[in-house]
Amino acid sequence: MRTILNKKMLPPVKLMELISKYRFVLLMVAVGILLMMLPSFGGEKGQDTRTAQPESAADFSLGQTQKELEEILSDIDGVGRVHVMLTVASGTQRVYQSDREISYSGPASTPEDYTSTTQTVLLDRSGSGDEALQTQEIYPPYVGALVVCDGAGDSGTVLKIKEAVSVLTGLGSDCISVARRTES
Repeated sequence: MRTILNKKMLPPVKLMELISKYRFVLLMVAVGILLMMLPSFGGEKGQDTRTAQPESAADFSLGQTQKELEEILSDIDGVGRVHVMLTVASGTQRVYQSDREISYSGPASTPEDYTSTTQTVLLDRSGSGDEALQTQEIYPPYVGALVVCDGAGDSGTVLKIKEAVSVLTGLGSDCISVARRTES
């Protein structure tokens, strides 16, 4: 490194030695620069993928979800006829945009009194009145599942059912009950 500081230009032999010695570091720097120059992938042009939201949680239907789950489970080998019941903790939750203002009295370093006001943001829909600006809809969390099917007498089939329901609902296997259908 002294040769770099003492001379204005390195001889070609020394330069090649340095490049050879630090070739992996130089390669990583070059790859990093290349990656920073590439455009980001995913999403449409002008769309921020971090804020992309599903169509609407209002489309959530517990009955439709149970029906789809029944269809999927009936396709698993050994399950047979199947009925599913899912329970949820609450209904769909809507989150609205709000503005919050905090004011205080006294010096900024040691304020004496705080006042906080929160106001829901309203959109002016010409002719139809004001409407609250909704920012999010949250699906209700599943609490439990009951699966009644023909193949519940086989422990391997029960395991497959519990794994499938767990993957699709996020429930632990302790919250999923599998029972055998009665012969009728």
